[in-house]
Amino acid sequence: MPTPAGRIVCFGEAMLRESEGTITPGGAEYNVACALARIGTSAAWVSVLPNDETMVESTGKEAGVHLEIQRSELPVGRYTIDSVAQSVIYDRANSGFAHLNPSDFDWRTLLSGARWLVLSGITPLLGEGARSAWGGALTFAELDGTLIAMDFNHRPALASIEELWAIVRPRMRMFHVLVLSAESLARIAELEGMEKPTTYDENIEALAELRRRFLIPHLCCTFKRPETLGTQRRWSVIAHSFGLDSTEQDAIIHSPVEHLGGGDAWLAGFLDALSEHGHGPVSPLIGAMRGDLLAALSQQTKGDVSQVSRGQLDEYEAKRNWKQEGDRTLAI
Repeated sequence: MPTPAGRIVCFGEAMLRESEGTITPGGAEYNVACALARIGTSAAWVSVLPNDETMVESTGKEAGVHLEIQRSELPVGRYTIDSVAQSVIYDRANSGFAHLNPSDFDWRTLLSGARWLVLSGITPLLGEGARSAWGGALTFAELDGTLIAMDFNHRPALASIEELWAIVRPRMRMFHVLVLSAESLARIAELEGMEKPTTYDENIEALAELRRRFLIPHLCCTFKRPETLGTQRRWSVIAHSFGLDSTEQDAIIHSPVEHLGGGDAWLAGFLDALSEHGHGPVSPLIGAMRGDLLAALSQQTKGDVSQVSRGQLDEYEAKRNWKQEGDRTLAI
C-alpha cells in the first residue's frame, strides 16, 4: 500500500510491557503514531519487528497507523513493571530493533511527501545500528524539507543525561520541535553553563534562554503536579520566536488510571494542532492546550497507547471553550 502524503512519520522501537499479569505494547514513537491515527491524523510508524510478532502490529493497525516494518529473527524487547517494588526490569539488549541494519531503511522513500518526522532520544542509545539509522533519518528529513519533532525523553537506564545531550546537541539546528521534561531542562541548562534552575520561574527563564541560543522554532516543556485525592494538574510551556506561551491558567485536572504514555500523547496533540488537517497553522498555545488535553485523556485508560478518538477530543475542547476568561482549568 502506498504511503499517504502529508503524513507524520514516527521512527523508533516498540516493546511489550508486562504489568500485573497483563501484556500491552508501547514505545515512545509508536505511541505518538497510534495517538495521531486514533484522532484521524495520517501517521506512519517505521521500525523492526520479529517475523511472528502480532500484538504490536495488530494494535497499530487497529489504531489506523501505516506500518513500515523491517523483519528480524530476533525478538521484540520486553519490560516488566513490579508495582510493589516500584521497579522496571528491561529485556531489550537482544531485540531486533537494538540490532537493526541501518542500510535496511530507505529514508528518501520512507519520508517522501511526509510533513513531519518524529524521533526520540531513546533510539540513538539502543545500539550502533539504531543510532546510525536515527542519524540517517535526521539527515534525509533535513535535506527533503520534512519538519522534525524530537522528544528528548531521557532514560537513565540507557545512558546519563550528559551522554544523551552530547548526541543531541550537535543536531539542535535540525529540530522544529523539541520537547523536554522539567528535570531534563534543568540539567541541560547547567550543562550549557547556566545557573541551575531551582524554581518554576527559573525553569521558564532557562527554557526561553535555551530557545534563544539554539533558535529552535518550538522548545517545549511539560509539567505535572500532584493534587488531592489522586488527581494531577497538567500544563505546558512553549518558547518560540515571539516569546512564551503557557497553559498554566488552562491546566487540566485529571485522575490518571496509569501514569503512562502522557508525554507521547502530548506530542501527538501538539503536532496535530500545528498540522490542523491541512487547514493552515494554529498558534503554539492552541497546540499546547490540545497536547495537554490529549495527554490527560489518554491516561484515563490502561496501557501506553492512547484510545482517544477525535470525537472525544473535540468534545472536551468544546467544554474548555465555554469557560470564561481567567482561570480556565478543566477537570476531566
